[in-house]
Amino acid sequence: MKLLRLTAFILATLIFLLAIGCSSTEVPKEHPEDGKPNENEDESKNESSDPKEESKMNILFLGNSLIFYNDMPSIFDGIAKAAGKNVFVDSVTKGSATISDFASKETTVGQQLTQKLLERKWDYIIIEPSRRITPYENSVLEAEIASAKTIQRFAESSGAEILLYSVWGNNTGNLTIYTANSPTNIVSSGSQSISRGAHARFMYETAELISGELGGVKIIKSGYAFENLLAEHPDINLYHADERHPSPEGSYLAACTVFSTIFGEKTEGNGYNFKLASAKKLQKASDATVIDKLVPKLPEIPERPLEADVNILVLGSNLMSNYNMFGVLNDITRASDGKTLGATTLLSSTFVCNMLVNESTDLGMRKALNEKEWDAIIIQLSRRCTLSSNDVAASELAALKSVWGLLSAETENIYIMTLNSDANPAIFTTDGGNMNYTKTSKKESCTAAEGSEFFKTLAESFISELGGGDTILYGSAYTDYTSGRTKAGVGYLQAACIYNKLFGKPIPSDCTATNGLDANTAAALRAIAEKHCFEND
Repeated sequence: MKLLRLTAFILATLIFLLAIGCSSTEVPKEHPEDGKPNENEDESKNESSDPKEESKMNILFLGNSLIFYNDMPSIFDGIAKAAGKNVFVDSVTKGSATISDFASKETTVGQQLTQKLLERKWDYIIIEPSRRITPYENSVLEAEIASAKTIQRFAESSGAEILLYSVWGNNTGNLTIYTANSPTNIVSSGSQSISRGAHARFMYETAELISGELGGVKIIKSGYAFENLLAEHPDINLYHADERHPSPEGSYLAACTVFSTIFGEKTEGNGYNFKLASAKKLQKASDATVIDKLVPKLPEIPERPLEADVNILVLGSNLMSNYNMFGVLNDITRASDGKTLGATTLLSSTFVCNMLVNESTDLGMRKALNEKEWDAIIIQLSRRCTLSSNDVAASELAALKSVWGLLSAETENIYIMTLNSDANPAIFTTDGGNMNYTKTSKKESCTAAEGSEFFKTLAESFISELGGGDTILYGSAYTDYTSGRTKAGVGYLQAACIYNKLFGKPIPSDCTATNGLDANTAAALRAIAEKHCFEND
């Protein structure tokens, strides 16, 4: 029997691998994982003769930072074991990951999932409908549904059950709208004013829609549990300082909902409290939501999208999407000026300006230019330009010259943005006009600060040659950010640099949008941004 089970499991895994091989598309490499890597379990454990090991329930979480913040799967593991459940819990996570990322063999998390599927037979696979699914735009939802079906085909053939993790709403008052150019290439295309409750409602209704497409799989109602808890205990903080991610209390509440959804049991009285004084209240809210099926009273989802007051087009590498840069910029703009900002980002991990020359490689730039009026266009200076790569710099300048008339006909507000440099970066070369620059074995002898200073000089020389436009010297600002550097701080500094140029003024000192930073840290970063992107005007 054990041999038959193993054979069936291997066949099911091969079916899944074939499915993701056929459905995936080649996509740019993504930024490194924000979560902690999970160690692989020894495959031999799966065939142990130990009855305890054989009877374990194996549960795999797939998702993004809304799962790995505070290591929520580990909290669930503690709750389950305190209830006497024999479970093995594991996860594959990455910041901003979508279901489509897990269904592709080209992504890091897709490859990690493949490995996990080979390691053991799972009882439950939990997938998270991403917040990249937003109102008024269906391309991301369609991609997520198709990818969820791909993962479900493996789950069902191997005996596993799919669960949908329905998350809570942003507590920021707005969200970014996304568009899928392909299942794993999703770009921001605007923003929408929406309350926390309306967003939670949308995320649950989205999960219901996906569940229907998957034949009625169970939904973990974490977002509804947030709303039920806050209705009774508004003094309990469920959010991290950025008002998007969960606090420890938020992660504990979510873990409780996962437990009750899987086991159909209440968590009230569970001995694992994650050292939280509010654990009993969190347990009660989870039980009311999952066991007693209490549906919170939530506002309607806005009927139509909010038109952005300021529209910017962004051309660059995936580094331009790190740390929720444009989401933070939109928060700052709303808080400071009462305006909404719509940022459409056309990105490639291998971005160079030469991509913009031909329509077949321009990332959709020409199409985007025809779709709306743009208040500003931001182009990232390629980091393939280095001190010794004179031929690359010359090729990039020639490429910009060839499209500058097209861009300047749209807006006079065109910016070349610099990023920070690595120390001793690799030297690239070109055969002249070829966008596929070749990485050589040689490296520059320079510090990161010297590299950022080079980018500043190069960007300024490009603007002089092009006869218009301006620079956003974020790379220089980053060099000055030396103490207590955090992801939230980097995102805020990036947004502050762009804000200074777009609006021709510093961020007001009383701006309430600080990306979760304390007042002193936010003030220090605003001063750095002003030094490099406002005072230099």
